[in-house]
Amino acid sequence: MAKKKTIDPKDDLKNQPVPEGEHLLVVDNLKMYFHTQDGVVKAVDGVSYTLDRGETLGVVGESGSGKSVTQLTIMGLIDMPPGKIEGGDVRYRGHSLLEMSEAEMQQIRGNDIAMIFQDPMTSLNPVYTIGRQLGEGLRLHRGYTKEQALKRSIELLEMVGIPNAEQRVKDYPHEFSGGMRQRVMIAMALACDPDILIADEPTTALDVTIQAQIIELMQEMQKKNGNAIIMITHDLGVVADVADRILVMYAGAPVEFGTAEEIFYHPMHPYTWGLTRSIPDPVIDEKHPLTPIKGNPPSLVNVPKGCAFSPRCPYATDKCRTEKPGTYTDANGHYSRCHYSSDPEFVRKNAPENSRTRAHAAAKAAAAATQPAAPTTPVTEGGEA
Repeated sequence: MAKKKTIDPKDDLKNQPVPEGEHLLVVDNLKMYFHTQDGVVKAVDGVSYTLDRGETLGVVGESGSGKSVTQLTIMGLIDMPPGKIEGGDVRYRGHSLLEMSEAEMQQIRGNDIAMIFQDPMTSLNPVYTIGRQLGEGLRLHRGYTKEQALKRSIELLEMVGIPNAEQRVKDYPHEFSGGMRQRVMIAMALACDPDILIADEPTTALDVTIQAQIIELMQEMQKKNGNAIIMITHDLGVVADVADRILVMYAGAPVEFGTAEEIFYHPMHPYTWGLTRSIPDPVIDEKHPLTPIKGNPPSLVNVPKGCAFSPRCPYATDKCRTEKPGTYTDANGHYSRCHYSSDPEFVRKNAPENSRTRAHAAAKAAAAATQPAAPTTPVTEGGEA
């Protein structure tokens, strides 16, 4: 049997510098369509963003908004056909991922860019031990022996907080709870110290205590390794305190993009307002019903003419239903695709307010009040300084 070739870590793209003027990851007007018997499904239709090392990007939106398909396209995990890239580019450290061969992408996947898949119950192979599945990437990308991979697998399980790791590494997935399986998926994704970690709804179906532990674990790993994180979720609350910037998607396209503070405290798009109103307010002395977004997301085969959100938007006008909105961008780079985002009176009047925004406004006002007054220039009796 021929000896398996050991991959030299020096060949890894993550060990190469990011070209001057580039970002760690650039998604540029990416379009992924599926050609089906019912028509063309525009699953990803013009998504753009950048990501730098140590940064966390939150991608939010309802089911079917294109969040996961965007990241699966980046990873090269979409079957083509029926999928087809209709435009755009994805660049990692200046190299186009869309132009790479499957062999080159196999070198990237799990090593430079890793993904925590949505359902740990089905993402782990039930017939292989946890140790074997953890060690597979190490043997492929790092050239570890079976013994070295097992030792590193035990270290990874300990790192993600699984007790008695030396014994548990020999167990099968069905012997782990849901939260522990999710920890195994995180350990598997972090095994080769990737540059970018894509977490596809990593806290779905977990209770709130385990959710907090998983998010805290990912933050700790990020501080230790300096990797970038893309957090995919339909829950704005999950990314509230972890994301640096947030991309809001609807019907396969981005509708708003900005820093976490801008999205939570100064949102400009009615869809983002709807998501915000759906978050339970932690005020205990008042009771307010949650305000759901009426209707259902549109079919991506027949996206509504004009603004895709107009059939569900309470502020929609005839212009919204007939004309596709452009992108309004403020001075800070915060952008929104709505005809009326550039109208400050419209935004001020309709943007949602909750205890969090009120507390934020109060904190800013208090901080401004404690600032020393600007020095004034004395004026003489003759009126000259």
